[in-house]
Amino acid sequence: MTLPETMRALVKTARGEGRIELKNLPVPRAGQGTVLLRVKAVGICGSDIKILHDAHPYDPPVVMGHEFSGEIVQVGPGVDGWTAGERVVSEAHGYVCGRCWFCLSGLRHVCPSKRALGWGMDGGFAEYVAVPAWLLHRIPEGLSYEEAALAEPLAIVVHGILERATVEPGDFVVILGCGPLGLLGLQAAKAEGASRIVVTGTEQDEKVRLRMARDLGVDRTINVDRADPVELVMNETGGTGADLVVDLSGAPPAIRQGLEMLRIRGRFLAVGIPAAEEVPVPWKELIFRAPQLLFHFSSCHTSWERALSLLAGGKVKARPLITEILDLSEWREGMRLTETGKAIKILLRP
Repeated sequence: MTLPETMRALVKTARGEGRIELKNLPVPRAGQGTVLLRVKAVGICGSDIKILHDAHPYDPPVVMGHEFSGEIVQVGPGVDGWTAGERVVSEAHGYVCGRCWFCLSGLRHVCPSKRALGWGMDGGFAEYVAVPAWLLHRIPEGLSYEEAALAEPLAIVVHGILERATVEPGDFVVILGCGPLGLLGLQAAKAEGASRIVVTGTEQDEKVRLRMARDLGVDRTINVDRADPVELVMNETGGTGADLVVDLSGAPPAIRQGLEMLRIRGRFLAVGIPAAEEVPVPWKELIFRAPQLLFHFSSCHTSWERALSLLAGGKVKARPLITEILDLSEWREGMRLTETGKAIKILLRP
């Protein structure tokens, strides 16, 4: 097909607060080992909001966006097994060294030299994006581009909750935070056989996000501005505590509460990124309670395949989480709705 010469793209132009512009850029071409995608849908992530406010790593100028789906329009030399016209999603780790211990051990997603799409190299807030072919996954039949755009955040929680922390049948699971990751995580934990799931949020979350958690079948929501989550969880577990606590908030008070509500030898998964460099924890107390403390980021090949399977099988529903689909030019409104908690997931359509 004949490609246009230029495209619209949302660019973080320089370091500092704001400094995001919608620009016309040359359309990239598929190079050695890469494919070119026409982006069909791309989600606004919390990390995009942090880049807006200069609170997340990035290398400007860079096209933002890493939660995207698209159609292959060009296949570069050295690429086998992919053809133009296929519907795909892409993992976000656009560059890894391929030589370090982590890459050679199959852990390319945590390569110390990794440069991720959307902050370390050009991402999906654009009409076209070029990605290494090894990052691709086919979108299952029956799954829309819009639903598939949530594969990236779902892969994060699948890798953390299901593959690393694990959910055992009968587990009492508490998820701290009711943003997109929390709402995807509760569905994944439910699909895995958790017997009871509790999701927490704040007063700001009450009208939209906590209501959605209830619509998705959570067993209990807790507004931490109105009730003590530790007391409620301990009461519901007969004083034993939760088997698994997943922190998606990054808020130091929530982290402390999560550790307090965890049972002896329970599992605590830290996913949320705190604003502060250090978070105080009751280290001595934890020694005697002997929990498993897991720190988690990123996703791997298996978690993407598992995420797409959960979406295709209807065990995790993405459509209810999509609050609105906006044109790329409406990115300011999309970020505003995301930041104020008036939306769950905003998608942009380049």
